[in-house]
Amino acid sequence: MASHLKGVKKSTMTNGIRRELCEYKQQNLACTQKQLQQWVLENFNLQVSQATISNTIKRSAEYLSAADIPKDEAKRHKVAKFPELEKALFEWFNHYQERVNMNEELIVTKGKELLKKIHGIKQYRRFGESGSVNMEAMENNLQSIREKLDQFAKKDVFNMDETGLFFRLQPDHSLATKQLEGKKQDKERLTVVICCNEDGSEKIPLWIIGKYLKPRCFKNVNLGSMDCEYRANKRAWMIGILFQEYVQQLDAKMDDRKILLIVDNCPAHPKNVEGIIRAFKMHYRRRFYRNLLEDYEIGISNPEKINVLDAINLAISAWKMDVKSSTIANCFKHCKLRLLDDEFSENQEQLNNDGLQQLQNLINGLKYRNAMNAEDVLNYPGENDTSFELPTDEQIIESVMETHKEDEVEDDSVELE
Repeated sequence: MASHLKGVKKSTMTNGIRRELCEYKQQNLACTQKQLQQWVLENFNLQVSQATISNTIKRSAEYLSAADIPKDEAKRHKVAKFPELEKALFEWFNHYQERVNMNEELIVTKGKELLKKIHGIKQYRRFGESGSVNMEAMENNLQSIREKLDQFAKKDVFNMDETGLFFRLQPDHSLATKQLEGKKQDKERLTVVICCNEDGSEKIPLWIIGKYLKPRCFKNVNLGSMDCEYRANKRAWMIGILFQEYVQQLDAKMDDRKILLIVDNCPAHPKNVEGIIRAFKMHYRRRFYRNLLEDYEIGISNPEKINVLDAINLAISAWKMDVKSSTIANCFKHCKLRLLDDEFSENQEQLNNDGLQQLQNLINGLKYRNAMNAEDVLNYPGENDTSFELPTDEQIIESVMETHKEDEVEDDSVELE
């Protein structure tokens, strides 16, 4: 994978690490290969494939009996003395490094400030100053991206972006306002992370981020068998720690393949996946509203009260089956990242219009009193707000604290007032 994906360690294990892994497995026989992957990541800061774990365990006898493997070859990742503080400081740094002139003194001061907030000590003054947008720099960065793109085939250029999704949104102005007022928005919102390559030949399985680690609807469900990844934090946000995990996982998936990954917070990024996200949401809501219509017709009560698992299944189907490779390729062309790209296809524009009309027909069929039009549904206010706001210190601390307990499950039985 491309060397410009900074901060991702090469996924190689020394013989010393392999022996420690075998010793750990010997002491914890019930550990799965996935759990062993996580153990290697937490202890040695290495992302390794499941095949590497499997091959190492198969050769346990060889590694455990070898006398010439130096113990100090395996340098264990140092455990943080204050893990919550370390995570919070890392999150703060990721969010503000482009807006504040970072130096050691500032980081130490912010660390002290966060530590006081974590432990409820009186608030320190806020530090730092916001950055400003330099349009000339943005244009120069765009030129730099184009030069980089020319070094890669379209199949090896990937774009990753995230979007908020009000997964139970009903296409009625009055109902939606009541449904999403105040704190209810958090409970109704998921973050969906979308990644695909430029020619549309590869769609990476979705990452879906919710508010609850173990919703009630996940009981007896093998999440590993689903074609997506689920993560959770109190805000249902793609925070820096999750982004790092995402990139490491993508790196492992690509093996030794060299790709270019463009992410949504690039200073000159022209949001070339906006059209792809719009297509995804259109197909998600077509599936959701079609289900509503069918359930109403056969007399099922409250079919709009889907749970997170229902939403995940709808999202997977919309992404895998409905968003076409031609749509993805045309969206990349439309943003003109490559100077020689053709114009946006008229056929694609017609397909978009047809899809929009189908969504509108479903909304009309639901016969709401104060129905939205399809454009309102696809651009609902506030759905993406948290994707673009800088979090406060309190929100950063809340997102990294280990507060997901067994009893913190999604209460699907609570009706909307």
